[in-house]
Amino acid sequence: MSSRIPGPVGTSSRVDFYRLPRPVQDRFAAATRRTAPPAPLLFRPAPRGPVWALLGSSGALALLALLVLSVGWGSVGSRVALHGPVMVGLDVALFAGAAYGVLHAMARLRALEALPFRAGTYVFPGCVVEAMGPVLRVWPAAEAEAIERAPGGAAGLALRMRGGESVVVAAAGVDEGERAERALAAARPALLKAVAEGDAHTLANLDPLHDSALSNPIGPTEPMAYAVPAWTRVDWGIALVIGAALGLVVAEARNALSDEAMFARVVAAGDAQSLEAYLAQRGRHAPEVRDVLLPRVELAAAEASGSVAAVRDFARAHPGSKIQVEIDAALRRRMLVELDKARKVGTVAALDAFAQSYPDSGVGPELRAARHALYAQALETYRAKASEDPAASAFVERLLAFAEKSGKAACEVRFRQQPSQTFDDAEQAMKKNPRYPGPDALPSHYFTTDALRAREQRVAQELVARFSAAFPADVLALRAGAPLDPGAALPSDVPTLVVTYAPEWSHANTISTRPPTLFAGVNISFEATFVLPEGAPLTVRTKAWRGAELWKMKADGMTREDFEQKVYDAMIDGAFDQLSKKLDDTFF
Repeated sequence: MSSRIPGPVGTSSRVDFYRLPRPVQDRFAAATRRTAPPAPLLFRPAPRGPVWALLGSSGALALLALLVLSVGWGSVGSRVALHGPVMVGLDVALFAGAAYGVLHAMARLRALEALPFRAGTYVFPGCVVEAMGPVLRVWPAAEAEAIERAPGGAAGLALRMRGGESVVVAAAGVDEGERAERALAAARPALLKAVAEGDAHTLANLDPLHDSALSNPIGPTEPMAYAVPAWTRVDWGIALVIGAALGLVVAEARNALSDEAMFARVVAAGDAQSLEAYLAQRGRHAPEVRDVLLPRVELAAAEASGSVAAVRDFARAHPGSKIQVEIDAALRRRMLVELDKARKVGTVAALDAFAQSYPDSGVGPELRAARHALYAQALETYRAKASEDPAASAFVERLLAFAEKSGKAACEVRFRQQPSQTFDDAEQAMKKNPRYPGPDALPSHYFTTDALRAREQRVAQELVARFSAAFPADVLALRAGAPLDPGAALPSDVPTLVVTYAPEWSHANTISTRPPTLFAGVNISFEATFVLPEGAPLTVRTKAWRGAELWKMKADGMTREDFEQKVYDAMIDGAFDQLSKKLDDTFF
């Protein structure tokens, strides 16, 4: 029984080792191990080149996979910074290819290890056997036309077959090749004779694959089976599973690390362009970038513009933002800057303009403090130059406090003239005097409302001027108000200095000889009451006693009427001058 598939004469034949009879299998295996004849004259182990090629290819694919993984890693501007489905598919394919190379190399090694003989090329006296797997390739030595050394001076043998085919078996060294050549030459006559005579016993001793029809009666009879692990037949499937698992895991890990690197870089860069580029990558930190970091950069740009409107526009564009606290803080900082600009102007008007421009500024306490500082400074400046009247100083402090609280700087000075109670008596007495020159000499002819109003206005303007010099107009501004009716109540809505007075007869008259006339003495009691809508008023009183100071007057070239006008004008002016001085001394 033989499973040898013969080729043409002088060519190789193929033999399925596992279809040979068991005795032939055993004898061939024993011969390769040199435990039974014939021993191989020369042996060249099976090359490991394909295995190393597979492993090298696996290494190259693994390196290529690492290179692919590294391309764009952590670069926010790269399209492959994060691997999408296509790139993940490439990762899987590369890792699957690398795994297949390793598995297939292991399968090939395992297949060789499963053979009952050492894989390689054997030179026996009767044949050359290329035993690289289950199917053996056999060249009969009897059909060799020539046995010579390997071409090119290499160590080994070359059998040139009759059909022109050659088989070359390398040797470990020249000596080994020469020994094999001599041994083949020595055995050739016996081989040719055995072939010619059909001597099975001799052929079996020269050719381990020759079936001698003799078997060990106590040995196994079933042919050997080629047993290799099942995985070696589906190594491509296993490689695909490994590649998919490893590729997906590595790609996911790579994406996570690349994402972290990108995120760290854009955070370090801190500009909107980098953050927007990161958002385009759709990294894991996209919500934080979109909701926190990018708005934070845009907020900083809005704040850096120096415009409150820019920050407010940003706030309106991001309602319910996750950085609302920072938005509020930025808006407050800008408001404080604007407030500082208004404060440096040094006027309440500038602060009020700020308050009107930004009614919801959020810096109310700072604004109030800035306004208070102006009022406090005004009070301090006033006290440094004012009189030492404690009542007046305390009142001015309350007056400024009210102006600060109400936000109204305006206050008024108004006069309230009361009708005289004694002028009728004075005129009756004058009419009885022998020197009485006529009605035009009576005091009521000169103490008219118009005459007194003119003096009121003068005193009021003088006082207004003093207040204007002492206080900024937007802190405290005194103005002359309209006269009050005699019975009018004191105003309660606006801080008002009300001067109440009435000209009265002093019960003393003065006689003039040149020109001959008569003058009534006058006294005017002034009561100046500075009322506030809140708190007690300040009252200042003064009484002016005025008589005709004829020694100061010269009547030369004047009519009696003009002289009388001059004398009474001096009396009125003197009284109001005394009032003006009293008020000035009180407040300043």
